[in-house]
Amino acid sequence: MSFLQMPCSQLAVRQQDSLQAIVNKHVQDPALRELNSSQTSTERGVQRWEQAHLVSALDVVNEYQRSRRARLSRRLGDFGPSWQRSYKKDPRTRMCELLKSWLRANAACHSLPEEEVRSMCGLCRDILNHPQLFPARNPQSFMKSMADVYDHLQWQLQEVLEKDRSCAELAQRVLSMSRNLITDTITYLLVGPSDLKDTDGLPSMEVVKLWQSLPNEGHPMPHRKDEALQRLMSKAWQSNVGMIIAALLQSPWCVRLFAGADAESSTRLLALEGAPVFQTSTLQNLLQEAQRHFDAGNFKASGLVGALREQGQLERAKWIQAVIITSDLTYLLGEVLVQFHRISDGLGDFGMIRVSTWLHPVLDALVEKVQSLRGVLESLNQSLDAAYVLARARNQKVQKPAPSKKMCFRAREAIQRALLAGKGSHADQLLQLADELRARSAPERLPHLAKGLGDATLSLSDVLDSAEFRRHVGESFPELPHLGDSLGVRSAEEVPAKAHWLQDAPRAVEAPTLLRLENGPAPAKDYSDDRDHSCTPTRASEARSGRSEEGSWSCCSGSRTSDPSDLKFEVYRLQAEVRHDRRGLELRPGQLLVFEKNSTSQVKCRVPLPSGMDRIHLTSDTILEMSFTAEELRTGQVKQKDYIFEFASPAEADIFCEEIWNQGVR
Repeated sequence: MSFLQMPCSQLAVRQQDSLQAIVNKHVQDPALRELNSSQTSTERGVQRWEQAHLVSALDVVNEYQRSRRARLSRRLGDFGPSWQRSYKKDPRTRMCELLKSWLRANAACHSLPEEEVRSMCGLCRDILNHPQLFPARNPQSFMKSMADVYDHLQWQLQEVLEKDRSCAELAQRVLSMSRNLITDTITYLLVGPSDLKDTDGLPSMEVVKLWQSLPNEGHPMPHRKDEALQRLMSKAWQSNVGMIIAALLQSPWCVRLFAGADAESSTRLLALEGAPVFQTSTLQNLLQEAQRHFDAGNFKASGLVGALREQGQLERAKWIQAVIITSDLTYLLGEVLVQFHRISDGLGDFGMIRVSTWLHPVLDALVEKVQSLRGVLESLNQSLDAAYVLARARNQKVQKPAPSKKMCFRAREAIQRALLAGKGSHADQLLQLADELRARSAPERLPHLAKGLGDATLSLSDVLDSAEFRRHVGESFPELPHLGDSLGVRSAEEVPAKAHWLQDAPRAVEAPTLLRLENGPAPAKDYSDDRDHSCTPTRASEARSGRSEEGSWSCCSGSRTSDPSDLKFEVYRLQAEVRHDRRGLELRPGQLLVFEKNSTSQVKCRVPLPSGMDRIHLTSDTILEMSFTAEELRTGQVKQKDYIFEFASPAEADIFCEEIWNQGVR
């Protein structure tokens, strides 16, 4: 049934036609475009809401319908038709019901798609272009109601844009699209150029299904094995093609890309069982071995179709090249991009912008690999199509062994989705998402974003320091450290100027564990290198002198020891980027004391300085990696120790490093 039914008057016809055209232009949901003639209640119908502007717009529409019904009742009394019958086929009512349906469905949503809000804004705005169709005879008219709804939708759109798709969401979409591309590429590489007809018995060619059929040896996910599928595919996995594809599926980055959290638990389980670790050279060795067999003309166990055997040297080279590119892509996605996603997921756009100098080259490499894969597979697909699909259609003789019709169908479907579907293909979508992620993580966005964070920090600091805050929370509220000092933010004007690190950050170092709001990590400072320490003593000395004179700073324990050369710190020990425990550090002349966990009095080990310190590396403003040779006081044994400590503030970390430097550690 059409959105608007045929009316009774000429004005209604014009209203109907105009509204129908506007709806067709802006509304894509069939459920909204094909509303039935029933009219809903003028009550809100939403128990709890998340979007204030949408629920306000819903109230506006309901109020318009209630006032319209009241006017009709006053005008006609008991002699006129009921409100439901009078307005059942009215274009205004239909439009109100469309808006109410959408507003009720989205008012309680935590996140709104920008496109949908834009569409509804456009819908209301286009209606406002036709005031002659809906003449106003009362204060709460249809056009005024639409104008009010439009205002609320515009405000809602502004809020949606402020929460625009974050880098974390884009990175997640890149990973999701890449899974589609990789799984269809592996499907094509397995069934397109092979005669492994056992694959016809597999219900699905997805990576997660292929895992179930892999042989026991080297299986990456033992708890997912399916014995029936393993028996079905046992011969296929023994061929050259099968072993190479199996190596792709067993690689840790493939498992991490497709298994997510389950990959980590599987890795731990395999380690406990003493299973052999996957060797990165496995795939390369298999390809070299297969190439030797092919060069020797030994194709019996190759698994290749006839067109890729004796006379198919060029096509074989394309297949091997496609396997290598697929392996490279899987590594970039499952080993590298997932780590960027973790950063953006934890720290949002700010975190992703902070590591953009590492992210953008990775995206460049990803784009290059996708384009290379497309060129190689399209060429290989043309050759195989001509040899088997077109030849069969023309009743020509095909080279044996040949793939089954089901294999040809699956190969065609896979490469169509992956590469050949134009702008709807996985490859094109992935390239587009990579461009969007690059734009969202552009360093140019950092000054504006950082200034907003700095302004918020300063405003919060002012509030917490104010007498008004104390009046509301009461005298029992504890004294708080000065927030601006703890974050290192002094003025809002300073924040944008401190984004220079983005142009200077090295690409070779690891992404920092902790990202601060002040100005991003400067290039990682390694105090084992003279060049990186040139400006540190000055900064540390200034920080120490300034704080100690004011009396507002103290090294974790709250005070300096009586000996000015002794320094005590309370730090967190990090494991896997997570705070594991808290302990004390004490610097004395010629030695460093490391205390037991959760203790600032019981010493665990003693490090002679400078001879015992092997390496010290400040990876961010507060996180320090140390490697040293220490004497354990309980056992008297001398052991090599590696620690990652997080200091309470950048000033404390600098003071610690300066004192280490002053004691001869280089």
